[in-house]
Amino acid sequence: MAVTTAVVVGSSQLWSPIFSLIQRDLGASDLQISFAFSLWAAVGAVAQYYAGRLADRIGRVPLISLPMNLGGVALVLAGLMRSWVPFAAVYTLWAIGNAVTGPVFSLVTGESVAPRERGRAFGLIESAIGFSLIVGPLTGAKLLPYAGARGLMIISGVLIFAAATFRLLSLRETRPATTGSRSFGLRHVFEGRMRLVLTAIILWNVVLAMTLWGPFISMHASDAMGLSKVTINTLFALSAVAETLIGLVAGRLVERFGAHKVLTAGALGMGLGLLLWSLQRSMVGITASFLLMGVFFMTAMVANDTFRVTAIEESVRGRALGAIGMLTGFSTALATPVAGYLKELSPLAPFWMALAAAVGMVWAITALTRHDARTGFAAEAQAEVQSLEVRG
Repeated sequence: MAVTTAVVVGSSQLWSPIFSLIQRDLGASDLQISFAFSLWAAVGAVAQYYAGRLADRIGRVPLISLPMNLGGVALVLAGLMRSWVPFAAVYTLWAIGNAVTGPVFSLVTGESVAPRERGRAFGLIESAIGFSLIVGPLTGAKLLPYAGARGLMIISGVLIFAAATFRLLSLRETRPATTGSRSFGLRHVFEGRMRLVLTAIILWNVVLAMTLWGPFISMHASDAMGLSKVTINTLFALSAVAETLIGLVAGRLVERFGAHKVLTAGALGMGLGLLLWSLQRSMVGITASFLLMGVFFMTAMVANDTFRVTAIEESVRGRALGAIGMLTGFSTALATPVAGYLKELSPLAPFWMALAAAVGMVWAITALTRHDARTGFAAEAQAEVQSLEVRG
């Protein structure tokens, strides 16, 4: 998983940091780009819901592999398009394939190790991702003058198809024996403690949509800071150096302090670091604050990966993560165009939205911690540890 995930992420990072600028070159306006991100998030949301249900029914491995084969082909086709509308239509297939693997990635990684080792497992994979985030943008910056932006998408599609095929041939199934032992429907994510888990994950993804996983950072870097495409790619690569170094450390922090605490600290630090970055004008200040944001990002990502698996019971984990992924996607689909509209009024609006979402997530996780202390969910988690140790 570490190797193939690094290839997939690194390949997508050949072009991802300048994706919104690629769309501009194809004739899309900033508002159209925002709405396109919204549509892709909505389509991906539905895909995640059914991915979670299928993962509990047919297993994890087919769903972590085959959709990425589809996604690789889609990126090659997108790179061949010369106008924005057909480009956006073909790119939707990549959005679907990538979205399907979202909940399944957490399932495969979290279920491959004992619960007490999840922090380190996710830390290892996130460090591998961090390494790919160094190599990907730097390679993209070097190849950009020769292959062009859309050429980078074609190269990316070929590499992702190869990585997906390797996954299919090499990964073992991780679905626990108890999976499916309890009924679970969409309504259950709005009940009891699951409502707080849902709120926390949704708000974290809003933070990501306003920052490193959305279009607004590259737009701000180009418009307000005057950075070129190559410089933006290089900036993302430098940030990835810090992210790679902090990945394993973050895993240890999660094991020591718990995913809840590390996630809240990382998300708040990321929101504040983003605002600090947005106000910089010197290259030294831009780079230093972006590196700081990257450190908080990686810390929160490792904690979030662990939180998503640990906070949900084993018997319903696939369906619950699929349902949460769908609702998260819809929320992101709504938040992105709203931020795009508000950006027309104030260029810093998306970044203030990120900080507000981080604060809301802290409230949800604090409430969840208090709820679990009262109801004894920690005891359920300990029982799961013992069950896995007996089966192992």
